[in-house]
Amino acid sequence: MTYQCQSRLQRSKTEVLVIHCSDHRFQGGMREFLDEGLGLHANYDSLVVPGGPQCLVELQSLPKFAWASRKWSRTLIELHGLQRLVLIAHQDCGWYKWLAKWDPTPGAVRQKQEEDLRAANEAARALEPRLSVDLLYAGWDSSDAITVESISL
Repeated sequence: MTYQCQSRLQRSKTEVLVIHCSDHRFQGGMREFLDEGLGLHANYDSLVVPGGPQCLVELQSLPKFAWASRKWSRTLIELHGLQRLVLIAHQDCGWYKWLAKWDPTPGAVRQKQEEDLRAANEAARALEPRLSVDLLYAGWDSSDAITVESISL
């Protein structure tokens, strides 16, 4: 198969790295939010992995995973001179299903995700202290409309 894309190579420099989950349900919403909500218009590096930003903080249970994620992030930050990091967690993330079984308390999973976002912020600042970091959470409502909100440090 051969396919010629309508899009052209992005030659302008980027200053942004986005890390979010690979969950297929959110990909369209993530692209829309990043392009329109943040005004990035497809001009960002991305690291898209299961669980998203938590990949930077799983030092105890998954040290090799955290090591690799930090290595990839540092490489992109250094090679591309990135100034901003956008970290996005989301509702009903499969990575956190274990916690819902272990602690069924309403809001426990969301609380853990927000804690992980803050820990990822600290990990990112350890990689590069000058980074500006956005912590975000995506969810949906009863009509399946996706909303992205800021999470405070």
